[in-house]
Amino acid sequence: MAPPYKKEDYQIGIICALAIEAAAMGAMLDETHPKLPTDSADTNDYTFGRIGDLNLIIACLPAGSMGNGPAATVASNMCRSFSLKFGLMVGIGGGVWSRKTDIRLGDIAVSQPTGTHGGVVQWDYGKMGKGGVFDRTGSLNRPPPVLLHALQSLKTFSEGDYLNIRAALDLMAKNKTKMAKTYPHRGAENDQLFKASYDHSGDETCEGCDMEMLVRREVRENLQPEIHYGNIASGNEVMKHGLTRDQIAKTEEVICFEMEAAGLMNDFPCLVIRGICDYADSHKNDMWQRYAAATAAAFARVFLGFVKKEDMGVEIPVCLKSHRLLPFGRNNHFVGRQSQLQRLMEIFLIEYKGDNCQRAALDGLGGVGKTHIALEFAFKLQEYSLEHSVYWVHAHDATSFEKSYRDIGKILDIPGIDNDKADVKELVRQRLSKESIGKWLLIIDNADNPQLFQTHDDSSLFSCLPYSNLGGILFTTRNHEVATDHAEAEVISIGMMDDSESRELLRTTLQKKHILNDIESTSELLELLAHLPLAIKQAGAFLNKKNITISKYVDMYKNSNDTQIKLLAMDFEDKWRYKGMRNPVATTWLISFEQVKQQDDLAARYMAFMSCISENNIPLSILPPALEFDQLDAIGTLIGFGFLTEQTSEGMYNMHRLVHIATRNWLDIRNELPQVTTRAVEQVAAVFPWPEYENRDTWSVYLPHAECLIDAAEVFDTVESLRWDILDKLGRCFWLTRKDEKSIERNKKALEMKERVLGREDPSTLLTISNITTSLMNQGKYAKAETIYRETLALKEKVLGKEHPDTLVSMNNLGQTLNSQGKYAEAETIHRETLALHEKVLGKEHPDTLASMNNLGQTLNSQGKYAEAETIHRETFALKEKVLGKEHPSTLASMNNLGQTLNSQGKYAEAETIHRETLALHEKVLGKEHPSTLVIMNELGYTLNSQKKDDEAEIMHRETLALQEKVLGKDHPSTLASMHNLGQTLSS
Repeated sequence: MAPPYKKEDYQIGIICALAIEAAAMGAMLDETHPKLPTDSADTNDYTFGRIGDLNLIIACLPAGSMGNGPAATVASNMCRSFSLKFGLMVGIGGGVWSRKTDIRLGDIAVSQPTGTHGGVVQWDYGKMGKGGVFDRTGSLNRPPPVLLHALQSLKTFSEGDYLNIRAALDLMAKNKTKMAKTYPHRGAENDQLFKASYDHSGDETCEGCDMEMLVRREVRENLQPEIHYGNIASGNEVMKHGLTRDQIAKTEEVICFEMEAAGLMNDFPCLVIRGICDYADSHKNDMWQRYAAATAAAFARVFLGFVKKEDMGVEIPVCLKSHRLLPFGRNNHFVGRQSQLQRLMEIFLIEYKGDNCQRAALDGLGGVGKTHIALEFAFKLQEYSLEHSVYWVHAHDATSFEKSYRDIGKILDIPGIDNDKADVKELVRQRLSKESIGKWLLIIDNADNPQLFQTHDDSSLFSCLPYSNLGGILFTTRNHEVATDHAEAEVISIGMMDDSESRELLRTTLQKKHILNDIESTSELLELLAHLPLAIKQAGAFLNKKNITISKYVDMYKNSNDTQIKLLAMDFEDKWRYKGMRNPVATTWLISFEQVKQQDDLAARYMAFMSCISENNIPLSILPPALEFDQLDAIGTLIGFGFLTEQTSEGMYNMHRLVHIATRNWLDIRNELPQVTTRAVEQVAAVFPWPEYENRDTWSVYLPHAECLIDAAEVFDTVESLRWDILDKLGRCFWLTRKDEKSIERNKKALEMKERVLGREDPSTLLTISNITTSLMNQGKYAKAETIYRETLALKEKVLGKEHPDTLVSMNNLGQTLNSQGKYAEAETIHRETLALHEKVLGKEHPDTLASMNNLGQTLNSQGKYAEAETIHRETFALKEKVLGKEHPSTLASMNNLGQTLNSQGKYAEAETIHRETLALHEKVLGKEHPSTLVIMNELGYTLNSQKKDDEAEIMHRETLALQEKVLGKDHPSTLASMHNLGQTLSS
């Protein structure tokens, strides 16, 4: 009967990764002891027992867990409950065979310091160096002296005598009779090593693999497992690639690969013992795992017989008790952000040299997940470094900061910390600044207010931050300037999630996962929410609560701006938020908005202005005027808060879509939206130029912003003359780009206001009517256009006079309408009169005069007066090329008309040359699908057909017809003309 034992009696801890390993180790015990209570925070399940005169505990990783992190957690829990002297990591691994090390399945690999390594090397930890070479960084500790002494004694003994591994295996079979059948040697014929370059083919076994690719090795005389000593490679991924295995093994002098030891060596002094179950290549399978687990456990039993109790009496610094003060538990559904976590590990662990207090900052938009990343890092850090304490400070304001410091003081048991008059911040600063306190990480969360953390103010919270070479500080902040002030170059900007991360986050949030099968709606939802983690979680909570589909949510969201605000303003339960703080997307940035307003008034005004225009492609030139320095400073503030991002093209910015919505909500709450909208209308009307071909690079940038602004509900309370000014310009933009329906829509809205305010006969009203009619002409609605033109012309002659330029424009347009309807004689009369008046009033080379010449030439051509038409078109083309330039759309129109006239006279070769040149210029200047380009394609096809180049003509007509149906519609006159031309070509 074993005497009653206390926790203090157990000073050796054995960790196994798999149940088969723990079972094998448990079967090696001489005696099993009753379980004892453990620390409340210790989640391990232990087997208590004795081997020889040494009491020990065995713990296994949780089911389904593997890798360095979970191993470190098990070790950390062990240290919470027991005062251990050392540990063993016992289990299976993949062997590395070489001519030097003839390792076989069932053999045993033991971690012994070799070369520059302490016995274990983390093969997948480091960073990419120059030329794509992976540089393994950092180092892992050696096993403690007590284990290295015992190992040396064992090796000395084995030089003259056999280690009694067989006896240990027999003991396992005796203690656990079932294991005699389930843990046997698997036979030398099943020990197959393939060449490193040959990958596995077939199913789980190697029956389908090419046996010619086996490495030829000498047959062993007996089945006794051999022991190999050297470096063991540990990583978070299973090694199963022969060439990579050999490359790492050669570089790092490795004899075995496994997945847990690197999580232990620095904070849990131990020896690693691995039974070889495969060769760390693609041919690995489960056949040898149980036997390998048995041989590793057998060696561990034998090895403990060489441990001297007097060596164990030496105090060894095992597993310093660390603290963990965090406001939230771990998020077991944490998604993505691996590169950011890796960078934090590099800053605080890999690159840490113990000669400075490391600092880093996570900055980014509110709701992007900075707090979640910091929290996940806190847990990961303690997995990899058991001696690290982690303390959390909520830095929302001075009060929450001091409360967090008081909590730290209590956990550190600082004398006087509960005294109401105590300088809590100073007491904690002093204690953490002492290196005797050990390693720590201080997380300063929500350090958003720059006034609280001014580096030059001794009274600010900055002066309360501790400094220790064993410590590190991680800030999370929405303010890039705060991040830069405190972390300098080590600022990690957190952006939106990528599509796969967003989908996974939504999946973990939803109760009914099957609704994600609606892939199209899911993609649209994530795009609408701009892949913002907080918005995705909020949407998921709403979907769960209301039991609706994703497509229904998307429809609701797109219904109106008010609906968007309601959805984004709905609070939802989140166990990872501070008490008393609301978390809806629509309100999460309100504090930041107020901080911007206090910090930089111009930045606040810019943010308000941008909320009235489109959120994308915002040029600096559209913003209200300010000194260049002040303007850039204001933009820098908004970028610093994450509200804006700068595009690669200089001077162009994007506002986050949800910030755009939230800013309007903020302005609405403050009753400022109407006046902000009025100022925005004034600004856009002032900077938006009258659209012409020559300034298209400017107005094309302003166009989406003017559209967004003019469609807002609040714009109806602004000055009407400014509104119709913008509408006129929009109508002109769409007319120039031949988007006639949109041009008519905008012009009609302007006309409604002008007729109501100015009257029907006002010149500005008549101009808008004329613009609408021009678009009707482009649509082929000639009769309707003629009626309006005649009415407009009569009004203009009455109001402006016969010779006014605007009157002449209407005369010109009426002539074109008549010509399009085949009323050539009347059209010719009008065009000749218009041309004479244009030359008199504006001069021979004025663009409007040239337009009249062009129209007269077209009418003459339509009547078969080809010679005169050719003369006029050649003169018009020459003058336009001189006045407007070769690539101006009006010049190109004259080139085309000249080609038509030549074609009409049978001058096909010259017509083809001109049409080809015109088409190339049209595609360059206006684009392939512009209606004018399609006209040229049609003309070129006709010219080719006239020359009996039928195949080429057919190709051209088919392409033209397809594009016209796409751009203009099947019933447009130009489309019908193309169908006719194609028919003629086919019939010929």
